[in-house]
Amino acid sequence: MTTWLSPGGALAALAVGTLVALGTGWAGLALLFAFFLSSTLLTPGGGRRRAVQVAANGGVAAVAALLARAHPTWAAAFAGALAAAAADTWATEVGARSPSAPRLITTGRPVAAGTSGGVTWLGTGAGAAGAAFVGAAAALLGVIGTRRAGMVAAGGFAACLADSLLGATLQARYRCAACGTASETPRPCCGARPALATGLAWMTNDTVNGLATVVGAAVAVLPLPGGVTTLP
Repeated sequence: MTTWLSPGGALAALAVGTLVALGTGWAGLALLFAFFLSSTLLTPGGGRRRAVQVAANGGVAAVAALLARAHPTWAAAFAGALAAAAADTWATEVGARSPSAPRLITTGRPVAAGTSGGVTWLGTGAGAAGAAFVGAAAALLGVIGTRRAGMVAAGGFAACLADSLLGATLQARYRCAACGTASETPRPCCGARPALATGLAWMTNDTVNGLATVVGAAVAVLPLPGGVTTLP
C-alpha cells in the first residue's frame, strides 16, 4: 500500500473512503475500491498518489456519496465522478503505451508523449472502457439502477474529453528562460524559476482532474433517452 499512496495520500484516501461508506454503505465503498484497484494496477509502480491527487480524483465523489443519504440523485453523481476519474486514469496509462504519437485534441498536431491535451486512439478507447467499467460495476453493486449505468459511463467519457480540452487550453504551462525547458509545474530549472508561458497559473493538472469529475457527475444525472428522469 505504501507503494500506492504517500502518507498524506493514505490519510486522504481514508477520509474519502469514510465519506463514501457513510453515504452509500458497503456498495459504494466496493465501487470506490474497484476504481482504485483497477487504476492502480494500470499505473507502473502503483503511482504513489499524493493527498492532492486523491482529493482531485475522489473529492467530488466523496461529497456526492455523502449527499446520497438525502437524495438518490447524488448516488448517480457519485458513480459519475468515479467514472470520470477512471476514464482519465485508464486513458492516460494505456495511452502512454500507444505505438503512435499523441495529437493535441484541439489542433490535431503531434505532441510529445505525456503532454496535457494530447490524445491517442488507444488512450481514448481505454478511457471509454474505464468509464464503462465503473458504470457496469455501479449497477452490479446496486449503487445505481441498471438503466442509469449508460449515463454514468457517458459521464465518465465526456469528462475524459473535457479533461483533455482543459489540458490543451487552460492548464498552466511554464518555460525556463535560461534553457527553454517546458514543464507543467513552476519547479526551478537550471537554477531559475520557470515563467508562466500559457494557461492559468491556478489551473494545475490536479485542478483539471477535479473539474473533470464535476463533468462526470453532472452528465450522470441527466435525463435518460426519452426524457426518463427516474433515479438512481
